[in-house]
Amino acid sequence: MAGRRAPALLSHPMQIAFLFFAVLIAGTVFGWLARVIIPGRQPLTWAETTIVGIVGSGLGAAIGNWIGADREVFDFDIWTIVGSVLGSVIVLGLVLVVMDHLGVRRPERPSAAEIVAGGESDRVEFKQTARWNTHTKQRDEKLEMVVAKTIAGFLNADGGTLIIGVDDDGNPTGLSNDLSLGKIADHDRFQLWLIDHIQRTLGKTAATRITVAFEPIDGVDVCRVDVERSDRPVFLDEPGGQRTADFYVRIGNSTRRLLPDELLRYREDHWG
Repeated sequence: MAGRRAPALLSHPMQIAFLFFAVLIAGTVFGWLARVIIPGRQPLTWAETTIVGIVGSGLGAAIGNWIGADREVFDFDIWTIVGSVLGSVIVLGLVLVVMDHLGVRRPERPSAAEIVAGGESDRVEFKQTARWNTHTKQRDEKLEMVVAKTIAGFLNADGGTLIIGVDDDGNPTGLSNDLSLGKIADHDRFQLWLIDHIQRTLGKTAATRITVAFEPIDGVDVCRVDVERSDRPVFLDEPGGQRTADFYVRIGNSTRRLLPDELLRYREDHWG
């Protein structure tokens, strides 16, 4: 293939940064298109799909341009886009075939609505509010501590999910009252408060093991707090007070505080 030009090397940092950003966007777009074209739920995360899109679109565009008449490898036109889409579909298809052959399966993450429909259990807890007392119509620090205790119980057991904005019967009530206690009544402020509350009561390490998200159920938003199992005991302290180092664990569908002798036995059985 004589006569093909070599691409000019990028020398300016802004050019390199722009190229990196463009490749990332292209990978996301072409990976998404590949997911749409291939039917069924994909077991890949969006980050993995983006990588597939980057590899597939790069190979598809380069090969399409290479075999085209009077075209350069790095030319860009409609055929480059077509090649990128086809390349992404082919690479994604190959990845799915390999994963299926190897038996790689990822459990699908149930929605908040599906979790609520299953009711409370040793790994699921409902709270109508996290801060707002429905009787006194004002903030209640005791309710805030109940949330921290529930999360501590999940951390010290096998993990679980706390749904805020759902009553004990599984009816979604929403977050409007809790949100009204923030300077700005939005999800971001509520999430910032919740993470800060966990850091102050359970510690920063414990806060890294929770994931906060907001999902709609029957037209109202609820807060979903997914909690991972901790690899060491997590203790709870009252914020701004003396260190109490209380130990809570999830037992059945309730959260219980263990006494020191009970903690010693539990720690040996649970963490070895």
